[in-house]
Amino acid sequence: MTKEAAQQAPEVPTVDIEALSAKLSNKNADYLFKFKRALQAEGISEEQQTAMLTEMLPEMLTAQHKGQPANQLYGSVTVKINSLLHAPKAPVKTSIQLQMLDNGLIFLIMYLAINGISAYFAKGKATGIGITSIVITAVLAGVIMTYPMRYTQMPKDQRPPFWKMALIVVGLTLLFVAAYGVTILIPAVLNPVVPAIVQIVIAALLIGVRIYLKRRFKISGTFFG
Repeated sequence: MTKEAAQQAPEVPTVDIEALSAKLSNKNADYLFKFKRALQAEGISEEQQTAMLTEMLPEMLTAQHKGQPANQLYGSVTVKINSLLHAPKAPVKTSIQLQMLDNGLIFLIMYLAINGISAYFAKGKATGIGITSIVITAVLAGVIMTYPMRYTQMPKDQRPPFWKMALIVVGLTLLFVAAYGVTILIPAVLNPVVPAIVQIVIAALLIGVRIYLKRRFKISGTFFG
């Protein structure tokens, strides 16, 4: 619960806080004293403090009767304060489209870098693979890799049957092979062979693009994390 959420919390039934506090053991009373002091340090209003204590005190007394002090029930005062006021937000799950985009960029960077470096050390001659072929195969590789990776990231009770995932991957792989074969037939004017140095430069620029997109959209769960 954040401070803003605490301000919007629904009203809870009023209890006699002083009466309940008087029933606490010395250890629990000390915990309560430190807890109140921490709330004041955080700038929590009296109304919010009352709402929190109204919920906590009955819990503390119930646990106390079972021999469980507050520091075992809630952890340290700092831990309890953080759980109420500074609870971490649940991570936002990356959409499958963004994961495909990131994986596609990874493969495109690798293909361009490998082709470019190979051609550069072959006396600067360009490879025989056209840029359109490289882009199409990189995109398909990114899509294919996303499905099994996303499958392993799902909770086991939510995963589709393994055979369905296997069929999808096999089908996409066959599509990849067929698409690569088709791209070779694309006329050179639509599938030009890019010079080695240009491929290397493009790969370097795409690394920057990928870093920006990962930070901008907080993409996770892809080929390189």
